[in-house]
Amino acid sequence: MRGLCRQALLPTVLLGLGLSLLVPAGAGAKNAARALHPVEIAKGSQFPVAPSFARTADGRLHVAFEENTNWGDGGNGVGYSTVSTSGHLLAEGLAVDWNTAGPENGIPGLAVTPGGTLQAAFGGSPNSGPGPFVISSSADGASWSGSSDASSGFMEGSNPQVTLQYSHSTPVLTAGCCGGIVVQQGFGNGSPSYLLTNNSDGVAGNVDTAVDAATGAVIAGWDSSAGSGGFWFQQIAPTEGVAQRAPVPSQNGPSYPFIVAGRDTGPGVFAAYPANYANTTQISLLRYGGGSISVGSVKGLHATQVGVATGLDGRIWVMWDGQIDGKGVTAITRSNKAVTRFEPIQKYHYTWAGGITLSGDGRLGPLDLLIDGTPFGSSTQGIYDARALPVLSASVSAKSLGGGNFKLDVKVNDAGDPVSGATASAHGQSTTTNATGEAKFTVSGSPGKHLKVTITATNYWPLIKRTEL
Repeated sequence: MRGLCRQALLPTVLLGLGLSLLVPAGAGAKNAARALHPVEIAKGSQFPVAPSFARTADGRLHVAFEENTNWGDGGNGVGYSTVSTSGHLLAEGLAVDWNTAGPENGIPGLAVTPGGTLQAAFGGSPNSGPGPFVISSSADGASWSGSSDASSGFMEGSNPQVTLQYSHSTPVLTAGCCGGIVVQQGFGNGSPSYLLTNNSDGVAGNVDTAVDAATGAVIAGWDSSAGSGGFWFQQIAPTEGVAQRAPVPSQNGPSYPFIVAGRDTGPGVFAAYPANYANTTQISLLRYGGGSISVGSVKGLHATQVGVATGLDGRIWVMWDGQIDGKGVTAITRSNKAVTRFEPIQKYHYTWAGGITLSGDGRLGPLDLLIDGTPFGSSTQGIYDARALPVLSASVSAKSLGGGNFKLDVKVNDAGDPVSGATASAHGQSTTTNATGEAKFTVSGSPGKHLKVTITATNYWPLIKRTEL
């Protein structure tokens, strides 16, 4: 998880907006699979580094990435794409171009500043100086400033993979890949910097960072090849915290980045990991400084990539990808507001060629799932965006009132949280749920007849339940 904007976002988008990115197949049917239709928003894959992104107060999602003429891009430098609140690509362009082709020109970090503008940090060589460098833009990302050298101490001339977060009003940079992780607080000469990793928790693979919304602390996550390998968490700002290792079976090894995500409100930074090494992977969610909770599994799905994303009202999305019988399957679920339980796991069909990363942002309600990889059967590497909606759960009971009339009692929840304002419909009658997620209404029918009840709510997949009268 990358840039967090703490300003109030626009109201959640309406159900149905942006659904061209996802085609429901049997929506509402238990465990029915849906077809995932990712839309390319950038050429060239940064795998195994997840793309950097930030959502501004207007609800738009901004993604920053490396551009390279070797991949068919128009320039070499930092590119950007802007995705609308409904999940459609609004704009794309080159934020900075330094006219030098080559690998890893500068994989950027992206954040929203306390003032609401966008800021990107990156390695590479756009001008003289060791770097990394910083550029700024208005909140819409339409135009970007010239670059300035932001480096200091250990950060000078560091690896071009950079992350950027804000701890309160202080920018926090990390640089790490294939060696140690360097941390810097502030921009420019004289800013404090230090080497985070050591012989037990490095060599670092690919670093990711997120902000704890309650404390402003920045937490880093990374995969390590030290010893038997593993995945690590550690607070890096405003003070250095204790390193925490994820309890991943040693057979797994650090085959993908350790993606981290903070909540949009409330304490906690989280990462998902495989809790076993089996044909059916059990996924768990780990909180930095805390314990783990079980997320679940999909029968026959062995996870090759795992990711997390910020959700709405304190929720966390968890995603993992693999294959079942040679066909690609992406599993997606979302927690409740307290991050103590999860919705039913959704399955989406799409096959990727080789490794991918899974990350994204779901603080508007739907998940903007960001996938970095190559679709199966295609030679086009890139960064892709796809939309996923959360799912409802419900119970329905019927009580005879006599005379062929029945009172239906419908209780709707989202991973245990009551859902108010949901519409329950049956036999030409409908009503909405109250603050406790309950709706009662009367229908006519015959005893023993099975009745279909349709439940809908803004920004959720429709749910169909059946009950006997």
